[in-house]
Amino acid sequence: MKLKLSNVNLDDLGREAVRLGREVAERAQALSLGETALDAGLARRCLTRLKERGPFKEADEGGLAIVDAMLTKSIKCEIIATESAYFETYFDELGQNGERREVPVYSQRGKDLLDLQQRFQEFSAVRRAILDHIAAHRALIDMMSG
Repeated sequence: MKLKLSNVNLDDLGREAVRLGREVAERAQALSLGETALDAGLARRCLTRLKERGPFKEADEGGLAIVDAMLTKSIKCEIIATESAYFETYFDELGQNGERREVPVYSQRGKDLLDLQQRFQEFSAVRRAILDHIAAHRALIDMMSG
């Protein structure tokens, strides 16, 4: 289920963040995210609170940044080839225009990591929306109280 962040109540956003966070933690553990056993252990520790359904601690910011960097690095290591693909760039009076670009081809693990990265990005967006919403409430309460 993908929520449109602008028209969703805080309860629905919260449920989505908890679900996505738990899925990210479970998937990262199943894939042994990282290039070494030490990396996998670090990723597991960074995602522990997500697995326990607690995605909103500010103290987790650094750990989530580490996981994001690990994902990027791990995905790059899973490129097995490149292939040429056509990309539409613009449309003019002569019709569709485009260009050919080399795109990476990933191993199955790379495809799984790309899926994990997509879920992680969805989780991060929902988490940020909730934290922004809460910060807005706090600012309004501060303004009204004094």
